[in-house]
Amino acid sequence: MSKLQEALAGGKFPIVVEIKPPKGIDPEAMLAPVKSLNGRVTAFSIPDNEHAKMRLSPVAAAQLVKAAGAEPMIHLTCRDRNRLALESELLGAAALGVENVLIVSGDFVNQGDHPDAKPVYDADSVQLLQIAKGMMAGHDSAGNELKGAPRFYLGAVAIPEADPLGPQLLKVKKKTAAGVDFLITAPVYDLTKLQEFRQKLGAGAAIIATVKVPKAAEVEQALQGKLRKVYTLPASVAQELKADDPAEIEKKGAALAARLLKEIKAKNLADGVYLKARGKGELMAAILEQAGI
Repeated sequence: MSKLQEALAGGKFPIVVEIKPPKGIDPEAMLAPVKSLNGRVTAFSIPDNEHAKMRLSPVAAAQLVKAAGAEPMIHLTCRDRNRLALESELLGAAALGVENVLIVSGDFVNQGDHPDAKPVYDADSVQLLQIAKGMMAGHDSAGNELKGAPRFYLGAVAIPEADPLGPQLLKVKKKTAAGVDFLITAPVYDLTKLQEFRQKLGAGAAIIATVKVPKAAEVEQALQGKLRKVYTLPASVAQELKADDPAEIEKKGAALAARLLKEIKAKNLADGVYLKARGKGELMAAILEQAGI
């Protein structure tokens, strides 16, 4: 059983922080927060070519995190691989002792640094959850027996601030039916909507709410009404974070993240928190300290 699974099963409040795999083979910057925060957080989450930008393999990065004495969570995107490669990647992760896997569909390639790449999407996130569950039962997606079944703790994405919310609830319930163990939300800023989402979803998978420090560019886009993300940065929040200096925006964003984290925990709005702060260990440590974690 992974530490994340153990924490959620035991009613604890795990903190998962996102680190950034390098665009190259030098892992120093990726591992810096692992070394400084290990023991203070439950797991270190590793994106899979996030925003369709090529970076180090999450499975390789996970092995480096494990070698540093910490627990990894890998993302696995449906965008870049057919089901043969997805299943092979899952087996590779399991063989290295990686249990926490976040299944994601993946951003479109035209948003990244390889716009001419061909997207695959041979399986969507619900189908890949079903495939992973089948592998845990001892067979691949074609029904062939596996010699040694993997063990996973499977996650998927949810968007509490989706508008309208109905289609999102339907999709999340499909993921629940497929056997998802935990849900990681898109970044949340409106905690009333997070509470409503949890109430409407009802019992089931654990919910880990994402708290993010927005980039200066995102704040500017939100102020102009041009932010194009799966989540919403309310104009009132963007106005609160507004500043001429990007460093000041980051400082204000960290204070906001700490406030949100503290309130989510105090009001039991989620079962844990997922912290996104551009992989900056010092920034994440400051947020945890301000939140009293």
